Amino acid sequence: MGQGIGCKIYENCGRDCTHCAAEEAKKKARKMEPRKTTIFEGTQAEKLAAKGLKNYETYKCPVCNWIVADRKLTGFKISNFCENCGQALETEVTKE
Repeated sequence: MGQGIGCKIYENCGRDCTHCAAEEAKKKARKMEPRKTTIFEGTQAEKLAAKGLKNYETYKCPVCNWIVADRKLTGFKISNFCENCGQALETEVTKE
């Protein structure tokens, strides 16, 4: 049971893969706070700074680093979930 199919959570667990899918869905259903950062990070940010270009702040998914915020005139609008991995996100982020 479950061993013939590549399991994402448990390797060779012997459980039915519907169990694994349910466990993964439970993890993604728990709301996580998006990570406040800049659009480009690391060496990409350094290259941008060297060229004199601006690196804007945004919010990213804490699981897959996908950008989850739309910048509006009134501030940021954060999605209820990540469009890339499906992680539920906390939309009420405290202003710093």
